[in-house]
Amino acid sequence: MTMKKRDDNCLAEGEVTGHAHRVSASDAIVYGEGLERELHAPNGTGVSHEEHKTVELPPGEFDITIQREIDPDTDEAMAVRD
Repeated sequence: MTMKKRDDNCLAEGEVTGHAHRVSASDAIVYGEGLERELHAPNGTGVSHEEHKTVELPPGEFDITIQREIDPDTDEAMAVRD
């Protein structure tokens, strides 16, 4: 499956607060939509969020899965809302 490159460098967005986890390295690339993302960070990158410290990731390729919850009425998986 080929994922679309994201122009916003966002790994995950908060639907309620509008806050987001974003990568900071200029050579880091985020791909994906919905609940699946990929991060290519050949030289490592920081991941920032408005409510906590920046986390530094080492160089590498990462599969990002957005946390999910199951709707008990429909058994549908959906992103956890923050």
